[in-house]
Amino acid sequence: MTISLELFRRELSALSVSDNADYAVYRMKLRIVVVASAALLLALALTQLSRRRQANAPPTAPPASEVVSMPEAPEPELPPQVSLLTPAAASPAAVVSNSPSASATNWLQRLLSEDGESLKLPREDIDRWLASGRTNAEDLLAARQAGGGLEFLRMALTNFPDDPRVLFAASALDDGPEARRERLDRFKAAAPDNALADYLSAREHLKNAQPEQAQADLLAASGKTGFQDYTLDAIQNAEDLFLQSGKSPAEAKAMASSSVLLPHLAQLKGLAQEMAILQRQYLAGGDAASAENLAALGLQLGQRLGTGEASHTLISQLVGIAVERIVLNPLDAERSYDFLGASAREHIDQLTARRAAVRQDTQLFDAWMRQATDADIVSYFDRFKIYGESSAMAWIRQRQGAR
Repeated sequence: MTISLELFRRELSALSVSDNADYAVYRMKLRIVVVASAALLLALALTQLSRRRQANAPPTAPPASEVVSMPEAPEPELPPQVSLLTPAAASPAAVVSNSPSASATNWLQRLLSEDGESLKLPREDIDRWLASGRTNAEDLLAARQAGGGLEFLRMALTNFPDDPRVLFAASALDDGPEARRERLDRFKAAAPDNALADYLSAREHLKNAQPEQAQADLLAASGKTGFQDYTLDAIQNAEDLFLQSGKSPAEAKAMASSSVLLPHLAQLKGLAQEMAILQRQYLAGGDAASAENLAALGLQLGQRLGTGEASHTLISQLVGIAVERIVLNPLDAERSYDFLGASAREHIDQLTARRAAVRQDTQLFDAWMRQATDADIVSYFDRFKIYGESSAMAWIRQRQGAR
């Protein structure tokens, strides 16, 4: 919905963004390590949205190929630092700007017309936040999310080197394989029950041509029930910062959700792509069993993002669908597999239907936001944080049906 809707758009607009973009330049759009080019793409996307609104033209549904490609088409690339403002059919900013309230309209218009700059707080507001005693790990990460810059992440790494939230936030830093490996090992040690650390570690191993270590990480992840991406903590902490800076509750909630960073999504999609390459190598060598085992492990990852504990946002669900499809593409489309309970083609058809349902939610969200009041926006974001974006969208559908 809000976050995921914007996220969905950003994913679509960042199809050509390199996974090695400079981490220091990204901002709200890339949630973990934004790239200068990704930031530019976001600015262009927001400008287009603003012009579309001025022309009173209804938003168009994003093409499906931008999220999950067909077996014959290459998968689109996510920016290394995905944020909730990227892939949704309607951005939280758009949501608020369409509110009938004059104050809501003003701040929503700013979100749309300033190329995302309104998601950044002035440095003096951030300094006041820190001067009030807010100097723990979550506060430094909130300062960075609110536009404080990479320096706050590096400060958090220095002061809280073993905090799993900090290590997760730094997972997309592009400062060399040795530094990344050292942080990932610390992340795994700091969060031993968090499968996400193992998945990110597997991605790094595959990038460095270490398939045996990667498969060990994948097996370790498959045996863990926990999967924590710290998104809700980041949203709440940033919301506190925006509120303290003088934003209204509705604006603070929309800004916190829109600026949250999701550094892991591009990496997990990249992991699936690396796994598919390895699957094809196994198949070429006549080792179908190993290729199928990798597909089963990738399917589990996709389901965690799409329907499991990591499916809190719509953008995560879309990436989960993409991950499942990527690891199934190398297999025989017409053959039935035990781990699927169907043929690969049948399962992909189910994924396509799920993706279409998410796209419908993004369209509904945009229409609802045009009529939403500040109170509606507050209720929506509160439900999103407690129950997840899908449940918050169900609340909207219920309200629409009642009318």
